[in-house]
Amino acid sequence: MLHNRYRSGQPSGENTVVAQTVDLLGNSGHEVDLYARNSDDIAEMGRKDRALLPFRSVWSFSAERDLTQLLQAQRPDVVHVHNTFPLFSPSVLRAAYKLDLPVVATLHNFRLLCANAVLQRDGRPCESCIGRLPIAAVQHGCYRESRVQTLPLATSIGIHNSLHTWQRYVDTFVVPSGFVQERYVAAGFDPDRFVVKPHAVPHPAAVRSGAGDAVVFLGRLEEDKGFADLLQAWDSSLGKLVVVGDGSLRAAAEERARKDLSVQVLGQLPWAAGMDVLRSARVAVVPARSYETFGLVVVEAFAQGVPVVTSRLGALAELVDDGETGALTEPGDPEGLRKAIGLVADPETSIAFGERARQVYLDRFTPERDVLATERIYTDAIARHADSGRPRRGLWAGRAARV
Repeated sequence: MLHNRYRSGQPSGENTVVAQTVDLLGNSGHEVDLYARNSDDIAEMGRKDRALLPFRSVWSFSAERDLTQLLQAQRPDVVHVHNTFPLFSPSVLRAAYKLDLPVVATLHNFRLLCANAVLQRDGRPCESCIGRLPIAAVQHGCYRESRVQTLPLATSIGIHNSLHTWQRYVDTFVVPSGFVQERYVAAGFDPDRFVVKPHAVPHPAAVRSGAGDAVVFLGRLEEDKGFADLLQAWDSSLGKLVVVGDGSLRAAAEERARKDLSVQVLGQLPWAAGMDVLRSARVAVVPARSYETFGLVVVEAFAQGVPVVTSRLGALAELVDDGETGALTEPGDPEGLRKAIGLVADPETSIAFGERARQVYLDRFTPERDVLATERIYTDAIARHADSGRPRRGLWAGRAARV
C-alpha cells in the first residue's frame, strides 16, 4: 500500500482512511506493507531538491526506481495506491506495471482532473477543467492562489490524461461515492474500471440516547463549508448551536456567540472529544457550498444515531435520505437551511430519523463491511489483471493477501 501523507499541520481524512485500512486488513490476517512518504519532509529538503520537486511531482524516476526495488523484494499480490502527490508521482504506477502486478488506486479526490483537487474555485463548485486541458486552472491560479505553483500540477494533469497514464497502469479504481465516479467518467475514464466503496467509521463507544440537546456543526469554519450560511440561518428559537472546529470564520462565530447565548464555539477538539459532542446532538448540520467526495461527518453522526441536515450537493446527497435520516437543502439557502433544522430538530422526528440513520451505518459503513468490500476489490483486480492478456503471475484466492 502506497501513500504520500499530507502535512501533519492540516487534518487529513485520507491519512486516517489509509491508516485505518492498513489496521483493518492486518487484523483480518492479511500482510500489508505500507510504503509512505511524508509531505512534512519537504521542509527538510535542500534548496535544489525543493526547486526540482514540481518537476518530480509530474514524473519521479527516483520514486519509480525505489518502488521497483521494493516490489522486487516483497512480491505482493496487489499494489494499492492512494495519494502520489507530490513525492511519488504517477511513475510508481509504471513500476508495478513492469513487474506485472495488479494495481488498485483509490481516488480520494479529483487530483487527476483538477489542480486544487476539489473541483472548486472562489468557494463554489467548478468543473472548467473536466475533460479539457487545465488551462483555466493556470489562469485562475487554482492551487494556493498561485499561477506559478499551479503550472506544474496543470502540466501533470494535461500530460497524464493525454497519455492515459492512470487508465493504462491501473486495473481498478476505488472511489468513495457515485458522485466521484460520475465526474471521472465525464472526464473520459472507463466506468467499468470503477468500484464505489464508501469509507468506514469505527464503532462508537456509545450511541445517542434520547433526542439530544443541541444542533452541532463539526468541521472547518469556512464559507465553502457553508458555515456563513449557518450563522445567517441560525435563530435562537431553534435551540442551542454548538460549533466544533476552526477556520477563517471563527472570529465571526465567536462574535456571534458573545451577542447570542444560544451559540457556543468550542474551537478545534481532539477527535474523541468531537465525537462526544456529536453524540449529544439533536441534529448535525453539514451545509456545504462546495463538492464533497464523501462526507465523513455525516457517517460519524449516523454511527452515533444522530440525523443530519446537509446540502443537496455532490456526495452528500447520496448519504442522507431526505425525510428518513435527515433533510437535504439547497446550498447557499439560509432560509431553507433554517426550516430544515427546525423540522429535524423536533424531538420525535430527531429520534425517529436517528434510529434510521444508525441502521444505515450498520448496513453500510462498519469496519467489518469495509474489510469484506476491500477483499472483494483485490480479488476482482487480480482477476481483471489476469484477464487483460498479460501473463498471470499468481492468484490470490482463499488465502490471505499480501498488499
